[in-house]
Amino acid sequence: MKQYALFGGAAAIALGLAAGCAVAPHRIDPAGDEMLTSTHRIDVKDWQTAALKSIDSLLESGALARTDGRKTVVMVGEVKNSTSTPVNTRILTDKIRQAILKSGKAVTRQVRELENDDLFNQATVQKRGTVISPDMSLSGEIVQQKSKVGRVEESYFFFHVVMTDLATGLAVWEDNVEIGNQETKSIFD
Repeated sequence: MKQYALFGGAAAIALGLAAGCAVAPHRIDPAGDEMLTSTHRIDVKDWQTAALKSIDSLLESGALARTDGRKTVVMVGEVKNSTSTPVNTRILTDKIRQAILKSGKAVTRQVRELENDDLFNQATVQKRGTVISPDMSLSGEIVQQKSKVGRVEESYFFFHVVMTDLATGLAVWEDNVEIGNQETKSIFD
């Protein structure tokens, strides 16, 4: 009987400690180290890292420089998701597009299909020959590679971004950002 009482008391203490460890929802700094890390999907910190490294590389490359005094017009194209999970790649392209605009080295435009779209008042759509065509196109791909050895799981995400000169079809800049996340699973999982 004493054995059961002792076990029951220990279980009650363990449950009480587990319940007491809960943390109420609170705001965190997106640039801080409190962010959750997942091995199987891209999280906020991964997006920040990929975008910042890509932006720094692009702006330092000189690929956006022009000799005629006009700003380069960059069309933001598609970043293909080749990972095993749904990913909103617009998070990455928006961060890069915003940084390009803030740099003052280029302007951007989104691909649009306003003409002949019955949602838009055609009298307000810019007429043919008035819209400036882009000089460059930004596109890319995100690839994931998974590994598992015993209880240790890893995911590597490769963010490949390329800037293409639309007059020549040649890449004028490209970069890869690699992000690796690792997790050791509990023996109870």
